[in-house]
Parts: sequence; C-alpha cells; structure tokens
Amino acid sequence: MLSTTYSSSSSSTSSSTSVKQTVHVDGQVHVDRHVHVDGHVGSQVQFTKQCPYGGAPTLAITVHSATVLKDVEAFGKQDPYLRLSLDLDNAKSFQKTFVHKNAGKNPVWNQSFTLPLNGESELYIEIMDEETTADAVIAYAAIPINQVIHAAGGSFNGTFEVYTAGGKPNGTVDLTLTAYNVPGLQTTSVKNHNTSSATTSFVRGQSHINEIHQKRIRSIKNKEAMADAGMAVAGGLLAVAGGLLANKVSNDQRRQEQERKEAEYQKQVEREKFESERKRFEEERASFERAQVEEQTRLEREQIKISSSSSSSLERREEHYNSNHQDRSRCEHNSGNHCHDRHSCSCSCSHCHGSCDGGHSKKHGTRDWDPVGTYAAGDKVKYHGRDYICLQGHTSNPTWEPTQAHSLWRAD
Repeated sequence: MLSTTYSSSSSSTSSSTSVKQTVHVDGQVHVDRHVHVDGHVGSQVQFTKQCPYGGAPTLAITVHSATVLKDVEAFGKQDPYLRLSLDLDNAKSFQKTFVHKNAGKNPVWNQSFTLPLNGESELYIEIMDEETTADAVIAYAAIPINQVIHAAGGSFNGTFEVYTAGGKPNGTVDLTLTAYNVPGLQTTSVKNHNTSSATTSFVRGQSHINEIHQKRIRSIKNKEAMADAGMAVAGGLLAVAGGLLANKVSNDQRRQEQERKEAEYQKQVEREKFESERKRFEEERASFERAQVEEQTRLEREQIKISSSSSSSLERREEHYNSNHQDRSRCEHNSGNHCHDRHSCSCSCSHCHGSCDGGHSKKHGTRDWDPVGTYAAGDKVKYHGRDYICLQGHTSNPTWEPTQAHSLWRAD
C-alpha cells in the first residue's frame, strides 16, 4: 500500500512552497526528497498558483509503475528503479525514483518529478536494477514530448513500451506527463494532480529507441560487464586457496566418474562383441546344419538313384545273361547239327557266328551298346547309327556312352 505525506515551509525569496514528500510502499519508507510545488498540501495537490521556475516551461512527470520487465537477476528478484532526463549529455541531470526492493518484473513507484523544458524534444527514461557493483540495465526508451504538448490540456496519461539493451520490447511503463507554461497552452494550473495510478486511466503512448540514447545504454552495458568481470576476478582471487582444494576434489571426482564411464563403456563394448560373436556363431551353426541337411538329402537321392539304376542294371544283366544263355544253347545245337551257314543260323552270339563261319572268321559280331554290358577289347557295338570298337575291357556304366568315353570306345 502506498501513502504520501507532506510538510510545508515558506521561503522569502520564492513564491513557491517547499513540500517534503515521503513515499511509503508496503509499509516501508523508501525515499525522502523535496518536491517544490505551490498550493494546497494533502493527498491531492491542488495547484492554484503558477508552477515552478517562475513561469518557465516545465514538464511534470509522475512515474507510476512498470509491467512485465525482463528479470536480469541470475538469482532472486531484481530491485528496479527508474531514472529520467531531458539531456543525455549531462549525466547529472538524471533524476531517479526510489529502489523498489525485490519488485521483480512489476515494480511500483508512484513518484513525481519536474524538469525544466528548454526546447528538448524527447524524455529519456532508463529502468535499472540496483547491484552491488554496477547497476544493470533492464529497459530504456525515448518518449517524444510533442504528444504531451498536443494532448488535451497538455497532460497525457500514457503506457509506453520500453526496450532491452539489445533493442527488443521489454514490457511497459505507466507515466503521467504534463507540460506547464508552454506558449499556446493553458496549463499554468491544474486540479486534482494525483500521484496514484489506481484512479488513472492510461492510453498507449509513443516511444522508440533513440540512436544516441542507445549508444549510452551500450556504454553502460559495457561498464556493467567490466564490473561483473572485475568482481569475478576479485572473487576468484579471494577463492583461490579454497578453490584449489575444491578443484582437486572436483578433479578427483571427475577422474573417478570418467574411469567409471570408461569401465562401463568397455563392458558395453565387450557385451556387444560377445553378442556379435554369439550371433555369428549361431548363424554359422545354422548354415552348417542346413548344409548337412542338404548334403544328406542329396546323398539319399543319389542312393535312391543308384539303387534304382543298380536294380535296372541287374535286371538288364539278368535278361542279357538269359538271352546269351539261350543263344549259346541254340549255338551248341547248331554246332551239333553241323551248321556252317552263318546266315541260316538263328542265334546272334559272336561265338555262334564264329562257329557258323566254320572257324574261318575271327571277327566279333556287332550289337547295340548296352549301358550295363560287359565288353572285351575288340568288341563292336552300334550306338546312334554308328559302329564303335571297344579299346579296353570293362563293365559299362550308363554315363560311359561311346560318344563320351573316348578311352573306352573308338568309332569304327
């Protein structure tokens, strides 16, 4: 809660009254400063005489509050105050509000100031955070005064946007601006000039970043950074002794942590390697088992084929044997009957033909090639319409065809 008390004292050299203003916020006294006004003293100041500076043009400013400011404090809440001036070249011309401790992003001041107008075009405001080293810039802005002069009655209740040092919007500030003794304006007196924002209605006002003002803010930021760096260096020097021990402990902890991580990494690598080897072994085993099954299947098929071929070969041999036996029987019968005509002999064996030739012919008879027959060197066979002579004795195989087995057969 904010309250304002005044005490009056007269002066023989001035028609103004010296009013001592003490501002109370949340039950605490934050500032004790003199504000020179004329008129009735109370919770509301009623001006009935000319304003300060002997009728010279004057700008009265009431700083009410700021809203949603960026917090520049790394820890805790910021302690904002606002300072203002019409002259950037004169650092001593800046007037400031009290510091609202721990106000954070929404400080409240409700404090009034007057500044002499000497043709200045802009009011410069800077919201700062009080620090133990160099105060930090929270926000700033330049406010054109012509919007006040052209306002009804020369008074303007405005909400103005403020900016960070980097030029980005950073909340708003509520101000009441009143111009006095400006040629063409009837503002030499005012009634019900209230410092509280509770009953004041605000409209959006114009504000912007002035290039010269921006350079000043950047300079302040640089000094702030240097101060922070200096404080850090000083703090570092003071903490060297303790820091060495803490650093050693920290280094030991980091080393132990690093060793733990490396050990875990090695375990992970070993696990991955083991899993990879296990997977590869399982794949190889599965491949080997598949190959075994395929080979077993192939062997079984070959065995079945060989068995089938052997059975067929045995049947053909038995048939061939029976045929030869019958031919020999007929041959012996023919020999007993003194068969000398080879053409009249009904048998087909080479022995019979030899006998039927009366022993004069030693030439073997020609017959069709038998895939499982038994042949002696010099035997002749017919295969695919051609005659072949056996080169060496053997028992035939279905794959030893006369056209393929050149070591066994030669075309006649």
